[in-house]
Amino acid sequence: MSKKKAVKKPAKKAAVKKATKKKAAKKKAPAMKAARAVRTLAAVPDVPGKRNNTATIFLYQVDGSYRVRTSPQLISAAPGFVEWTVVNLASDEEVEVEITWPKDGPWGGAPQRFKGNERKSLADAKPGRYKYNVTANGYTEDPEIEFPEGN
Repeated sequence: MSKKKAVKKPAKKAAVKKATKKKAAKKKAPAMKAARAVRTLAAVPDVPGKRNNTATIFLYQVDGSYRVRTSPQLISAAPGFVEWTVVNLASDEEVEVEITWPKDGPWGGAPQRFKGNERKSLADAKPGRYKYNVTANGYTEDPEIEFPEGN
């Protein structure tokens, strides 16, 4: 008669351990997701006055005469800054742009002259909707800016 030794299969033990670990990981997942969400929210603070509202002033030529186009035509400004950027599609030279306010503007009635870009803080701007004129190379366009009450 031969004696057979009972051999335990280690593969079954490993499979049981893996299944136990998976169950434990599944139980911890919601807590880990909540902790990750809190870290994400804390990393991006809700600080007013940090938004940059932009408009691009395009200068181009049609049949030898210069044109100006501001995009967007209406800037809906939130707390922060308003920034105008000049893009000259007609040539490589920097062109002076002038922004004037037909009536009183958000910062008063003083005209703004600049090349390249201009950035203005909305911290001291008066709320309202204002039409303004953008003039470059003798051509004028009239977009608008709106700064609502309570911002």
